[in-house]
Amino acid sequence: MAGMRGTVFMLALLGVAAPGASVAAPAFDRSAWQADHVALKRALEQDYAHLAWVGSPQSGVDLPALDAAAGRALAEARTDTQARQALRTFLAGFQDGHLSLLDPLEQAPDTASPTAVDPRTLGASAGCAALGVADEGRHDFSLPLETLTGYHPLNDDADPVLRAGILTLPDGHTVGLLRLHEFDALRYPGLCHALWPQLRQADSPDDMRGTLAQGWVAVIAASLRRFQQDGVDAVLVDVGDNPGGDDSGDTLTRLFTPEPVASAVLQVSQSPAGKSYLDEQYARLDDALRNHRPDAAARRLLTTERQTFQASRQAAALPACDLSWAWQLQRDWNGQTCRRLVPAGTSGGPMPSPAVDTLDDFLIAHRLDWSQDVREHWGDWKGPVYVLTNAKTASSAEMFAARMQDNRIARIVGTHSGGYGCGFMSAQAMPELPHSHLRLRVPNCVRLRADGSDEVAGIRPDLPVEPRRGESARARAQRLVDTLIGDIALH
Repeated sequence: MAGMRGTVFMLALLGVAAPGASVAAPAFDRSAWQADHVALKRALEQDYAHLAWVGSPQSGVDLPALDAAAGRALAEARTDTQARQALRTFLAGFQDGHLSLLDPLEQAPDTASPTAVDPRTLGASAGCAALGVADEGRHDFSLPLETLTGYHPLNDDADPVLRAGILTLPDGHTVGLLRLHEFDALRYPGLCHALWPQLRQADSPDDMRGTLAQGWVAVIAASLRRFQQDGVDAVLVDVGDNPGGDDSGDTLTRLFTPEPVASAVLQVSQSPAGKSYLDEQYARLDDALRNHRPDAAARRLLTTERQTFQASRQAAALPACDLSWAWQLQRDWNGQTCRRLVPAGTSGGPMPSPAVDTLDDFLIAHRLDWSQDVREHWGDWKGPVYVLTNAKTASSAEMFAARMQDNRIARIVGTHSGGYGCGFMSAQAMPELPHSHLRLRVPNCVRLRADGSDEVAGIRPDLPVEPRRGESARARAQRLVDTLIGDIALH
């Protein structure tokens, strides 16, 4: 027994629990969590692109009240769980779907990465999976429009390339229905399977993804041409439940109108991620000038934009303004002298412009205007357009809806979108809070609406169709159709 007591005593000195002894949980340290709150606010001041907007009365967020509530919650917290929730609730109040606190990283085992399999050596199912094509189950319309009387599918396969159909309305009008469940060709497995013989001929996996993206746009364009040929009265593009994707949220808008489309003004945060994006675009423009023999017209456009991005790079390197006022008061968005933002071209590239359309060199034109990728399909639909949104319409899907609304291409129908706005133009290391080691996922870009507001506010429908208590999804789909009937008749 004396020997056992001696062992327990020695283990206690070393801070090691004796066999069978319970280990006390670390004591709750309120001051450390309060320090994390301060560190979180400092990280937001330095990196968060939407802080000046959220700090304005136009945002609908009372940031000083939100900060004070977080302070009270931490003062009253008794556990780490309560303190962690106080910080998460604080960020949720910003109403920015891209902004969040992520759990600490766990130490990954030190194992060698397996050698990547070449997708071209596989069959369609395994090859598409190896290419990164994912089926996330969002193919159906966000409201069951296909269950309504008068619906006729254009493709009725078990795994359609694209969900599309024509709906004959009770008054005799017809509407072409097009479902875009994500703005990323890698989320359309039916398309990958259909194109697999062609994809296997590509020179590399990157070329395969490029071919897939081109094929996705071509299928959308073919549906629009079919609607045009069939003489439908309007097109409804369903982006409800669409979580976003890539820059096709801007470029695809050109397919729905023969008129020029203005992209959103793009700004990036005065942060390492923002600077990285500016450097990347400057390098691409500089490379086109130095190495691709532009003609005189192209040289003028490239030189102008290179100078613009150089000015933005210089502005990003200047000392940043102080945004700590956001925790004490609200400042008018339109009266801001400093937002800690730097011009970064547009959501459609450095300089989408009719002047770029006249350039013969595709590579140079693409460096200036990303929608040149889909130029052969511009204006495939020339009639009225509606865009269906809901609370799960986010990010690039919001960019699509905003461009369609701001350019008067479409009327938005449904409910207010999710409020994600511009998220990330460049990757950056996530700031980590010193005590909890929670990581901050912080957006680094802003897209401005035609009225100068921040797109993170979400997209308001022109024709609201709000859910009603006890109403079935099919009944709401019918109310949506009734709304379209009334609007088509007026226009």
